[in-house]
Amino acid sequence: MPEGEARHVLKVLRGRDGDVFEIADAERRLFLAELREGGQARVLEALQTQEDGEIKLTLYQAIPKGGRMDFLVEKAAEIGATRIVPLVTERGIVRPRDGKVERWRRVAEAAARQSLRVGLPEVAEPVDLPGAIWEAGENGVLLHNSSELEVLECVISSPAALFIGPEGGWSEEELRLAGEAGLAPAQLGPYRLRSETAGMVAVARARAALERSVRRA
Repeated sequence: MPEGEARHVLKVLRGRDGDVFEIADAERRLFLAELREGGQARVLEALQTQEDGEIKLTLYQAIPKGGRMDFLVEKAAEIGATRIVPLVTERGIVRPRDGKVERWRRVAEAAARQSLRVGLPEVAEPVDLPGAIWEAGENGVLLHNSSELEVLECVISSPAALFIGPEGGWSEEELRLAGEAGLAPAQLGPYRLRSETAGMVAVARARAALERSVRRA
């Protein structure tokens, strides 16, 4: 059993000899295994996973204040974001300090293990909006609180890239850049959400819409 998995089973889940549990190996395959003495595991059978590798979903998230980014990364990883990119915006008041990205990567890995995800979500280095727009390409969706816009489900397609702004909203210059680059503007509904709440809601709704598309195909 990989060292990280053994520590999770023994320290977090309080596993004991003879306990049966699900585990992912280094190649992210899923197995049913029995815990043995010394943190070893005996594989009982291979398991099929429902995770759909066809869905690619990137969240470009303006960094919220306090420890909220930790919580957001955890929940986005559990829900099914395949990539999380901290976004530096004009009205954002937070700039990531040294060590933050590594911390977020550990949070994402732990969340993926908790939710039995086979694929490990990537947490990228922070980027500014122009760099993120160039990276996302034509499938980017810019979430904006405006009742005149279509809802997210009407414009989403895979591979998807969701852009979530800061508490102060997008600046006029950022909206102009997004429009010129062809990002699709969309809304999440009538309520004004906190930045981190919008990120989690957007990932959940986008993931559900993309999964329906895959099943219909």
